[in-house]
Amino acid sequence: MSELGTAPATRATRVAGATAVVVAGGALACGVCCVLPFALPAAALALSGGALAWLGGLYSGMTAVAVVAVLVSWAWIGWTSVRARRRPARSTWITMVGATLVLAAAVAWPHLEGALVSLLRR
Repeated sequence: MSELGTAPATRATRVAGATAVVVAGGALACGVCCVLPFALPAAALALSGGALAWLGGLYSGMTAVAVVAVLVSWAWIGWTSVRARRRPARSTWITMVGATLVLAAAVAWPHLEGALVSLLRR
């Protein structure tokens, strides 16, 4: 007997313990290989649906922030152009026109959404 009062591990006990570890590892591997492909897409869809719902709730506030950002950007470009007595670069114009068009689409979206959804349902 050992100091703690338990019998020393016999060969049979060690083999049984090793077998239990191997079987548990195999069960874990099978669970990951077989269950994960079914569970992961469902979890991803649930997470993305929740994220889209959360972002949908932010639409009004974020649109207002975007309007302010684009207006301030145009004002900044105008102010720096006047101060430097130079025209803005072509890439600046292209970027700002693109930002303004995307902003216009975002502002008009509540009015366009119904028409687009009915068009897609046809």
